[in-house]
Order: sequence, then C-alpha cells, then structure tokens
Amino acid sequence: MFLKTQIFKAISFKNPVKLPLSYWILVFIRFALTLIPQRGYIHPDEFFQNVEVISGDIFTIDVARTWEFNPKFPVRNIFVPKIILGPPLHLIRIINPYTKNLINIDLKTPYYLLTLPRLFICFLSLINDYCLYRICTMYGQNFRNRLNIFATSYVILVYCCRSFSNAFEMIFFSILLFLVAECMFKSDVVIYHNEFLNEKYKQAKTIVEKVKIYKLTTHLPDHSLNHVIPIATIVVIGIFNRPTFIGFAFPPLFFWLHRGLGSKVVGFKDFHYRIFVLLFCGIPSTLLLILVDSGYYGYLTMADIESLKLSWNNWVVTPLNFLRYNSDKRNLIEHGLHPRWLHIAVNVPLLFNVIGLMAFFTILIHVYRFVRGQYSKLPRIQSITGLMIFAIIVPVGILSLFPHQEARFIIPVLVPLVFLYGWYLPVC
Repeated sequence: MFLKTQIFKAISFKNPVKLPLSYWILVFIRFALTLIPQRGYIHPDEFFQNVEVISGDIFTIDVARTWEFNPKFPVRNIFVPKIILGPPLHLIRIINPYTKNLINIDLKTPYYLLTLPRLFICFLSLINDYCLYRICTMYGQNFRNRLNIFATSYVILVYCCRSFSNAFEMIFFSILLFLVAECMFKSDVVIYHNEFLNEKYKQAKTIVEKVKIYKLTTHLPDHSLNHVIPIATIVVIGIFNRPTFIGFAFPPLFFWLHRGLGSKVVGFKDFHYRIFVLLFCGIPSTLLLILVDSGYYGYLTMADIESLKLSWNNWVVTPLNFLRYNSDKRNLIEHGLHPRWLHIAVNVPLLFNVIGLMAFFTILIHVYRFVRGQYSKLPRIQSITGLMIFAIIVPVGILSLFPHQEARFIIPVLVPLVFLYGWYLPVC
C-alpha cells in the first residue's frame, strides 16, 4: 500500500506556486502599453491580413481585401482570425448602441476597432506565459527569472499584442510545447515505476508478493496516447493558420512519438501506433477547416450540399495554396528576397538579444561535441532540454531555407529560448 501511494504521489503534479509581484507589474505594463492611444501599426499585414477582413464580415462593410483572401486563389485560412478577432469585434457590434446612448462613446471608430482587438490578443498572450510557467514548475526549474525575462521581451510587448498571424502561431506553439512536455514528464515517471515494479516482480519469491506487485503494475496510469486529440488538433489549426507551423510542430511531435522508446516497456509497436492514432485524430479538424474555408470563399454552397453534387472543385485547401504560392520564386520577388543567413545573423540577435547569442554559441558547442563523438555530453534525445534545443534549431533552420525572411516569422522560438537561457540573466 505504501509503495502504491508513493507511485501516485510521484505521478501527480505539485500545487501551483505564487508568481512574483515583479511579474504582475510587467503584465500590467504590457496591458498599459496596449491601451496607450495608438494610431497605426508596425506592419501592414497586422491590419490588412486580419482585422480589416474580419471587420468587413462582422460589420458588413466594404473593405480592401488583400490578395491572400482572393477567392480565385485563397492562401489564408479564415477560421483562426475568426475565433481570435471575432469575439472583440462582435462585442463592439453588440454593445456599441448602448455605449453611444448611455455614455456617448462610439466604439465603431478607428481607435477602438484597432485597440480592443489588440487588448484581447494581449490577454491571449498570457497563454504563452502560462505554458512557460507550467513547464518550469513541472520540471522543477526556476520560473521567476524566466517569467520576468519573458515579460520584458520586446517580442512580447510588441508582436504578441498585435494581430499578426505570427502571434497566433506563437500561442499554438507554446500550447504544443506544454502538452508534449507534460506527456514526456508523465511517461518518464510511469515508465520508471513500471520498470521498477517489473524488477521487483522478478525478485519476488512468493506468489502473494508477485500478485501484489502485478496489481500495482495494472494500476499505473496509461501514458502512451496522452493528449493525442488536443495535440493533433493544435497542429492542424497551427498549419492552417500558417503552413510554416510545420517547422515549429516537428520537434514537439518527434519527441511525443519517441517518449520512452528504447525502454523495456515501450517499443516500435507503440511508436507506430502513436503515429496512426495521431494522424487519425487530426482528420476531423482538417476536414472542418477545409469545410469552413470552402464555404467562406464560395467554393461550397448549401445548394451543392443539398443536391449532393460535389466534386474536387468544391473544396479549397488554403495551406496547399500557400505552399504553392511561396514555392514560386517569382512570387516571392514581389515581397522581397533576403539572404538565407538573415534569420541567424540578423533576426535572432535583433529579436532575442543576449539569449539568442547564448543559444547560437551553445548550439555550436553541441555541434563540436557531435563531430568529436562526445555523445555523452549532448542533451538526451528524450529530455526536456533536448526538446527545447530542437524547438529552436529546427524552426529557424527550416525558415532559413526560404528566401523571404522577416524577423516576425521566428518569434515563437522565444519560449524555448527563455526556458533554456532565461535563468542565466539576473533580474530584480
């Protein structure tokens, strides 16, 4: 009984720890900076690719739809902007008659239409903070320094409080990292106790002891498919939001699939089973998003559904259109071509400053050790450190292959960067 109690104590999570006052002050500053009178935006995409399109739909007004939303060849999914920008804009539409009559404030003005969605996105940016906090507490890391560094980042104060699809991508990436980190943690604990009990079972001398240990083994929680549905759903939504999310999702998915592989209780059968279930769980959300886009852009109508006369021409898959468009270098020339070293040499130091440079030199050290065959000094492939390092290298590496490189494309890697190197920096 004592052994069973100890096992489940190890598997359960600790109670949340109070966050420092300095962090809450920084959060207040984040919201204050969002509310300060704003008259414009730092990049046209912030407005034209999200707010203007959704505002036109909700307020039924004519707006200038950019080429991404051209029904002839749509490359942008409409579901993510709708679920993120829809609530604040619908709120404006609903309460505006009351604010005009009661307090003489018209919310349908440029300032409120720009600021209130940003305020909602600023609130959603706290999801990144929460995921970082949970990962730190889960693995017994110092979360105070990391949260303070995270909350003072230029990336958080500027990009993550605005309606960039990259800001949405960062939220999905943070959630995915947290879900996978939690799965890795639970699997490590369950596998450790499973192997421990199996060893005790072999050493048991009586039938009674063997039965007791076997019962304990059967009471261990299942871990192989933990969070498979939310992980599959987040990956699909992230890819439809920005197909570049494939690069961000690959490291977490790789580590989720490899949990416990090589131990005595997890083998390649579990690995292939996880792949199959993960793909299967991603089908419903994929079909839903294709259905939403097909209906929104006019490829699928109620008349088509009622008549059941459907063909391939009734469906639009915006991520495929996005990849087709960006695979043509002639299209990218219109947006600007950059050297492929721009992300590493310029954008990483520009966005992440000291921790970006620390990551660069750390990765160089790991490459040197790998070349020299010092494998024991490298991060373990199934460790949280390994996950975070790959969550930096792979996305930046993949995005560096494309000739069009803007700094905001790599902002999601702030989360693994702060987790790995935030504790090095002294803060108040």
